Amino acid sequence: MLMEHKPPSKINYRKIALLSSLGLMLPSSAVVGMLFGYLLDKLFKTQPWLLILFTLLGMASGVFNIIRGLNKFKDV
Repeated sequence: MLMEHKPPSKINYRKIALLSSLGLMLPSSAVVGMLFGYLLDKLFKTQPWLLILFTLLGMASGVFNIIRGLNKFKDV
């Protein structure tokens, strides 16, 4: 019995690009939050409260963006 060969599946570059960007969403959001918090702490002399607040907000934003990205991945 001969084995049937399936044609190679087409590489979906859109999925690859989406998945590769998900790995950087959380760290980049946290770093942006830290930067804003640090600068605002220096401006208002409120160390370390705004740094902590904006770092947590950046991390929450990163998690939210990862969830949105994974939901897009299901649709692609």
